Formats: sequence, C-alpha cells, structure tokens
Amino acid sequence: IILLSLGSQGSYISITPDPNRLKQLSHSSSCASRWTPGMQVRVPAYTIGHGEVNANGAGDALFAGFCLVVSSWGGDAVRRLCAKRGGNDVNAWELTPEVAGTFASLVAWQRCDARTRDGEGMRSAFDLMDMMKKGDLPEILK
Repeated sequence: IILLSLGSQGSYISITPDPNRLKQLSHSSSCASRWTPGMQVRVPAYTIGHGEVNANGAGDALFAGFCLVVSSWGGDAVRRLCAKRGGNDVNAWELTPEVAGTFASLVAWQRCDARTRDGEGMRSAFDLMDMMKKGDLPEILK
C-alpha cells in the first residue's frame, strides 16, 4: 500500500495489484488485507474556514492518521474505547481505502489549522470519525 501526500492537492493511495502481497500484511486481520488489489484512490485536502493555515507537519499528520486507522480499525482496544464513548461503533462501517484516506486527510487538515494545531480545540480521533459518519466534512480545497 502506497500513500502519497500531494500537499494542497490531497493524497493518492495505491494498493498493490498482487493479492498475495496484500494478504501478507503483518496484521492479518487488518481490513487493508482485504482491499481490492490494484485499486487507486485520490483523496482531497480540506480548507481551513478561517484562513489561518500552518501546513508544517501536515504530511507527517497525514501518514500518522493513515497508519493509525489502518492498524487499529476494528481492534479490541478501539472497540473498548468506542463503547466508552456511548457506542460509537468503529465496525458499523467498513474501512475502505477512501475511508482511511479521508480520516488521514482530516488529521492533516486539523494539523494545518493554526488555531488548533497545538492542542486547544483539537478534535480526537473519535470526533474525526464522527464527522465522517455524519458527512460533516470541511469544504474541499480547490
């Protein structure tokens, strides 16, 4: 699986065309091991509504968000945390490359927000998942 940051143009995800390589992911129960071989996905970047942008670290945030969601989605620890938050069930929807990319893009979007990047007002991973579930996404950066 390749994830490329395209900066303000979003990101690009490419899944190996070899199904055997995909099945060899170290975390065999990973949803990513069941993704469609050869799939390619473009994910948009999102605008910061108030315009105060600091993109330093956005690429790192993108990759960290992607790794988090691909390695943890559906895991016991995530299920327990979701249950503590009142049943926000991470298994209620399938982790696709689009979902993983969107989550990663939201992590990068949040990092670019100069008002929240240092913690105050920053959303948790669960809050970002809720935004996705509700379709409450920021405007796409054009």
